[in-house]
Amino acid sequence: MNEDTSGHQRSLPGAYSTALTREAGAQSVQQGSSYIQEPSVDLLTAFLQRYDRPATRRAYRNDLTQFFGTDRISVEMTQVVRFVHVNQHIADLEAGFHKPSTIKRRVAALRGFFSWLLALGLIPVNPTDKHLLRRVRAARYQDRAITFLTSEQAGQLVDAAATSGKASAQRDEALILTLLHGVLRRSEATRMDAAHLRPLGPYWVLDLPETKGGADQFIKLPTHVVETIHRLLAAEGVQGGPVWKSYSNNGRGRRLSPGSIYRIVQSTAQRAGLLESVGAHTLRHTGCTLAIEAGASIHQVQAHARHKKIETTMVYVHQRDRLRNSAADFITVGPSAAPSSTPEGPTRARTEPSGTPRSTSDARSGDET
Repeated sequence: MNEDTSGHQRSLPGAYSTALTREAGAQSVQQGSSYIQEPSVDLLTAFLQRYDRPATRRAYRNDLTQFFGTDRISVEMTQVVRFVHVNQHIADLEAGFHKPSTIKRRVAALRGFFSWLLALGLIPVNPTDKHLLRRVRAARYQDRAITFLTSEQAGQLVDAAATSGKASAQRDEALILTLLHGVLRRSEATRMDAAHLRPLGPYWVLDLPETKGGADQFIKLPTHVVETIHRLLAAEGVQGGPVWKSYSNNGRGRRLSPGSIYRIVQSTAQRAGLLESVGAHTLRHTGCTLAIEAGASIHQVQAHARHKKIETTMVYVHQRDRLRNSAADFITVGPSAAPSSTPEGPTRARTEPSGTPRSTSDARSGDET
């Protein structure tokens, strides 16, 4: 920018201004490239600073470490990687029976890393370019089974937590109710502080400062769930800090980890006579499914579950319809095999044993749905 005689700035000619911008950008990249190539710089840590979610950083660190065989990755190591090496890595993962979703995530970690190096000018070609890599077999989201509980089974789970006789019974009951009604991910539940619960008009809401879908979100919690949490906090004498604390001898009073939350739900499900496959994320699927079956609109469920895409939420509807209107119920071979055509759909799709959670399909792996 130049200044005219009146002191006001005037724009440079377009081509000259663009050239200066490009030159400044190139200098910035060169400076970054020089810094990255310093022996004292941890290349992997520098790359992972791009990501704000701890879970993403952990996953990508593990993925890149497995590919290179070390977490001390040098620029020289990256410059000898070719697309044939990446393709062999994919083939090895497939031979090891890794899920397509896992392989895709690992390829995404590699692609992000080499794209970053390419932007810094440290490599001439990205060996993970999609036109160079072998295709990972597709996973149909509709066909991937996930587990959810019926309303009766969810009630059994809450009762099993409340009547366990353990010192943590009150905490476990409140935790399971919160996971069910708030359809929280484990990562969201573990960050929950007492200060995050607050009234908003006549309602109670839970602030979610950091979620997979973004920062500073909130959800509504029913009054009876909030009252259960408040009773827990009063019994523990908690005025602030984490809501879900450890009762173990080693970590008493510390914030529960996502893994601990999973194990609490799993062990409670076993006491309730449910399958071992029931975990914390099962309760998220259960809350979404029960809401839809009770008449909530797909957009209401999407907002409450904080799904970025409506397609993720639609999986619950598709699978409900698929189970209620299955061709399997019209195959009349064997005793008592009469077809059903009730308004609710074929009855056989809804006659699981009381201790067996029902299944539908997963829209994404892990905490995506």
